[in-house]
Amino acid sequence: MRSSALKRLLESSRASTLVWVYLSAVVGILSLVGMAEVPYILVCLLFLFAGLFMDYKQTYPIRRLFLNIFGVTMLLYFGSQLSLDNLVRPLSNLLLVLLGIKFLEEKKPRDMYQILLLSLLCISLATLHNLSLSFLLFLLVFSFLSITSLVFINSYRQSQRDYQRAEVFFYYSKVSLVLLISVFLFAIPFFVGLPRSQFPILDLFGRGEGLKTGIAREVSLGKVGEIQQDNTLAFRVYGLSQGLRDPYWRVQVFDTYQKGRWVNNLKGSKPLPKGTGDVQYTVVLEPHYDDYLPALDYPYSLSSLEGIKAQVFVAPGGVFRASTSINRPIRYTASSVFELPNWDEDIEPYLEVPKDVPKGIRNLAEELSRNAKTDEEKLKRVIAHFSKGYTYSLKLEKFEGDPLEYFLLVSKKGNCEYYASATALLLRLMGVPARVVGGFKGAIWNNYGKYYIITNSMAHVWVEAYINGKWVRVDTTPPYQSPALRRIPTFSLIMDSIVSFWYSNVVGFSAEKQISLFKAFGKGLKWGVRKDNLAVVLRYIFLTALALALLYLPFYLYRRLKKDPENLFRRLQETLNSKDSPERLLEKFKGKEQYRYVEYIVRLYQRYRYSNYKVYPDEVREGYRVLKTLKDMLNSSRRSSP
Repeated sequence: MRSSALKRLLESSRASTLVWVYLSAVVGILSLVGMAEVPYILVCLLFLFAGLFMDYKQTYPIRRLFLNIFGVTMLLYFGSQLSLDNLVRPLSNLLLVLLGIKFLEEKKPRDMYQILLLSLLCISLATLHNLSLSFLLFLLVFSFLSITSLVFINSYRQSQRDYQRAEVFFYYSKVSLVLLISVFLFAIPFFVGLPRSQFPILDLFGRGEGLKTGIAREVSLGKVGEIQQDNTLAFRVYGLSQGLRDPYWRVQVFDTYQKGRWVNNLKGSKPLPKGTGDVQYTVVLEPHYDDYLPALDYPYSLSSLEGIKAQVFVAPGGVFRASTSINRPIRYTASSVFELPNWDEDIEPYLEVPKDVPKGIRNLAEELSRNAKTDEEKLKRVIAHFSKGYTYSLKLEKFEGDPLEYFLLVSKKGNCEYYASATALLLRLMGVPARVVGGFKGAIWNNYGKYYIITNSMAHVWVEAYINGKWVRVDTTPPYQSPALRRIPTFSLIMDSIVSFWYSNVVGFSAEKQISLFKAFGKGLKWGVRKDNLAVVLRYIFLTALALALLYLPFYLYRRLKKDPENLFRRLQETLNSKDSPERLLEKFKGKEQYRYVEYIVRLYQRYRYSNYKVYPDEVREGYRVLKTLKDMLNSSRRSSP
């Protein structure tokens, strides 16, 4: 029952065409999720189902004139909302309304074309918002559906009939798939060769709503613990060898402690130094709506900033800053050194201690510094203190009073900001300059893409103490790893490497990469035309051509040997040693003994090629038997002739 209903659907030229058009429209609508307002998406889908019902019943109760008036009204309404600050959302809503109106109209070929055009505009608009791998899926599916729709619409419009063989449906679908592959193959040279800008032409999504991930401009006690439960991606790092042990990624330096939070009150900036450091790498940073640029401790220089127009400078504490917020994925090349460079900083701010530090903390600092002769010895005592009875915990107990005093003297349980805050305050109370550094600690090696993954759950704060004229990293926090990161599924790493390839080689195919590709091609061309290399090049060309020929051979043989009316007619032409058209062949043999054999094969071929009537397998088998009989007759007549 179901198969017969499906067959009736496929054999209805108009119905099968509408199926492809509606599917294309659904993909266009879904591509605007996150851009258009939800009520408009739901109403558009509701109109789509209403249109399906009307097409099934072949009744359209709403006159086209009223729908057109409503469409013009909506165009004026959403047009009044357009501005440079609010451009995308009104356009998205307008496209959905116009699509909904078209669903309610009678679907003539021109209406089908208009639905496809509106769906294409939806996909085009989605490129401004969605650069993820999901957009590639939308694009591929829509390309196939829309090309197939165009093929079916043209066939329906030209045939002017509402009947087709089911085989025609699948044949056109195959043609559409071939066209889709051809379109993408022809698009590759344009993608590689067309000039491109390093910066977006329209900054339509350039405003964030505040910090979304990672370390902010201040660290409150307990805040980093919340971030550590977020396993979303922060950034990827390329160009570093496998085997880094607990790398530190520097983001922010805090100099002032105020009632349970660290802030940065130091002003000023320095230009980036010339040259490169001890190790160089590339960072692809996710949008975080702040201006920081993470770098491997200790940062030295930064270059090749791609994806955003901004100046980069060194802020107090030796961290990289951009002149604008990072509101889209960006790429930059950075270098780091093994020891923190001397940026000629004033040390005094790193000795300041709030007046309201509890007496218990002051007493502990006094006890730890008693009889210590050097700052280095004081630092060792602080590190030793936190190795006795202190444990790491994201779940903190309820307490009354000062949180650091409770952590140091009562619970001895906390996360990294408690350890870093307590360490920095104790060192300052003991007369040792200290500051809190925020960033990330650790990295996941993706062996499939050969790069490191840093997630927000790796957010971390530590301390730097000024010992013997240089800053020394001090991390008293016990080792900890997020449970979600202890076992990363292989599938997740494979998927991330695919996403990384998409961003790096499609979304992030910059002008620099384009120039590098052209230079590499030019070098290869110069190398190939040299006389001593020409033989090697020709050998590779020959082997490539041979491989392609071997790959094509099975398809060629299959098409040549396949028993269908088309090959049957081709063999008839070979047997008769003639390239004439079907009707011309019939004229040649009219009145001859072989006419009825030739006619059977010709009529079978014409029915297969030019009509909607089905050709059955037993008819094809009979055609090959007729061809064999015809060959025998021709051979017999040749032998008997003098």
